[in-house]
Amino acid sequence: MSKFSKILSGTAVALTLMAGATQASAALITEWGYVVQSGFSSFAPAAPNQNAAPNDTTNNGVVGSAPNAGIGGLPTVLSWGQGSGGPSSLFVTPTVSNPPNLFTNGAGVAGAMLTHANNTISGASTTLQSAVLSTTLLLTPINPAGPAIGPVPTIFSILFNETANAGIGGGQCTPGTGGTPCADIFVLQDPGVLSFDFVLDDFMYTVTLTAAGLGPLSDEACAAAGEAAGCVGFITEEGLNNELQTSFSITAQPVTVAEPGTLALLGLGLFGLGLARRRKAA
Repeated sequence: MSKFSKILSGTAVALTLMAGATQASAALITEWGYVVQSGFSSFAPAAPNQNAAPNDTTNNGVVGSAPNAGIGGLPTVLSWGQGSGGPSSLFVTPTVSNPPNLFTNGAGVAGAMLTHANNTISGASTTLQSAVLSTTLLLTPINPAGPAIGPVPTIFSILFNETANAGIGGGQCTPGTGGTPCADIFVLQDPGVLSFDFVLDDFMYTVTLTAAGLGPLSDEACAAAGEAAGCVGFITEEGLNNELQTSFSITAQPVTVAEPGTLALLGLGLFGLGLARRRKAA
């Protein structure tokens, strides 16, 4: 065997050792318990009474209340406007927990639910313009058992457009939102928050949030809410309690990280390979 072949053989051994060192040594967590808590950490009114304080009921402003307090006592209900059917409102489930348990690489489980009571309100009423929904997710390994992870905070920034029920200028409703009376529009400003990763021992876990009805909106609906084309959100029909039920799932894949000693061994092999090439060129 030539010297060059021996160096190649040594480098192959180093690669094999590195591959062996990167195999997962900790058990995959296959079953989890969880607690999801939610609340509105901020919200703002829109025209015509843009300067109305959030708790100014005398000026028909947006009012936050917490009949079932969310994270740290945050409000779980936002109400605005006046009409024959009462104010419109947005409600989020304060707390959701197992059972059922969450299984890695399995089906999703129910998370928080947003409910928009889309009531017809007078044109003189202040409406909701934006809100920030804060949530935390606490995961507890069940199989194998382990210490709790989190709570992991997530922020959902929402824009809202209370459409005119008679349509734009008394004409058609915003395209892509449904017929008369016109549907209202919610836009999620940062869809990237719908998925996040964390590493535990030798696995990277990915938590993904989904909801039926949440997805790309028409360009016209995005523009009506003040967002660029391709925005993500959901629409709600007038005169109904519109529910957006979220669910979340968790997937996992091994994380391969070479140990320092293995990296040094690989470096020596590659250094020898480079040295042999220089000698051959000389």
